[in-house]
Amino acid sequence: MRASKQFKTFGLSCSIAYLWAMSSPAHAAESFIDVDVMPRVFGVGIGRGPDYRGSDDDVTLAAPFARYTFKGQQRYVQLMFNEFSANLIDSPKYEAGPVLNYHFGRNTYAASDPEDPVVKAMKPVDDTVEAGVFGQVIWVDERNPRNRFSVGATLLHDVGSESDGLRARFYGRWWHQIALPVDIHLGAGFIWADKKYNDHYFGVNAGNVGTSGLPFFSMGNGVHEYFGTAGALLYLSKEWVVAAGLRIGKVAGDAKDSPLVDARGKKSSYLIGGLALGYIWW
Repeated sequence: MRASKQFKTFGLSCSIAYLWAMSSPAHAAESFIDVDVMPRVFGVGIGRGPDYRGSDDDVTLAAPFARYTFKGQQRYVQLMFNEFSANLIDSPKYEAGPVLNYHFGRNTYAASDPEDPVVKAMKPVDDTVEAGVFGQVIWVDERNPRNRFSVGATLLHDVGSESDGLRARFYGRWWHQIALPVDIHLGAGFIWADKKYNDHYFGVNAGNVGTSGLPFFSMGNGVHEYFGTAGALLYLSKEWVVAAGLRIGKVAGDAKDSPLVDARGKKSSYLIGGLALGYIWW
């Protein structure tokens, strides 16, 4: 019975991990799992989306994920692409713990190198590390644990001396079983950041303009993105699950008026899609 429940929640983990990890290829994973019982898992996701927020050029990326749930507990550790987190609370309703995120830059390596020649002429934004905490509340249907709703947030601060900025992700997600082997998912949320973060990644100034010729632009703090997600997963067997999903994002606030988005990207809205394959072992 427990094995069956773990198998079901593993499918949820694959789908959520994939959808959020592909939220922005230039920034990679920006999420954590929102299920109550998680087994030992690993898998790979592949998707296609903009090379930076607001860009109209797309890239394709693939990355692994893994998770270890301690026996007889709700506590776990996980690596979701470039983000590591640990749930320290042994509860079916609440999760919270530390997060460590590797934040990719811009123009720093082949996979994140913008195709736009003007943006490429700006001073590179280096990769960095963010540290923070996450927390979420989960409501589970007692009659069917595959039906659930969760709300949560993640707070991250740059500790790699790149932007020295602070950002937070807020979200809500809903899951529902529509057939014995199929679950669907809908979600929505937004990302808020302080002036340091927003200005570093969307601003243009004497320090980063390079030879691009872009007009100077200063950012303030506030929401820089709204997003919605939709996905489905298919249980192929007790061990294998395939997930598919789409994410619609909207660059918002001052960020949508940035020359990086308005003049060069010309695409404040974006669509990301792809697939993930997950395997569970006992």
